[in-house]
Amino acid sequence: MRKFVSDTAELTDEYGIQIGRWKQYGELGPLPFDAMWCVIPPGGSSAEDVHPEIELAMVTRGTAVYETREGKVEVPTGGVVLLDPEQSHVIHNPSPELPLTILSLYWLPRPDASDHA
Repeated sequence: MRKFVSDTAELTDEYGIQIGRWKQYGELGPLPFDAMWCVIPPGGSSAEDVHPEIELAMVTRGTAVYETREGKVEVPTGGVVLLDPEQSHVIHNPSPELPLTILSLYWLPRPDASDHA
């Protein structure tokens, strides 16, 4: 068993927020997905992001507000959002006092995925 905590992750400035890519945990070896911690300061927001991957994002601390072209959705601690490929989004931290932390898992869709829909 291995334990990973966002508070001890190496973070860099990306997308207007703090990002901790899981490549820093080299002892994991290759994973079937990519992952990163996303830390948004109180009252902060990410830059708009759009990418070819499917993204599964779990709020691990705080409350997130995800904004897409379809509208906004509030996601509390323990909640998860699933973003489709090429779905433009911005993440807001509505708290004036507490940072927001999200664990994002993402992967490219399988070429045969549409065959199972």
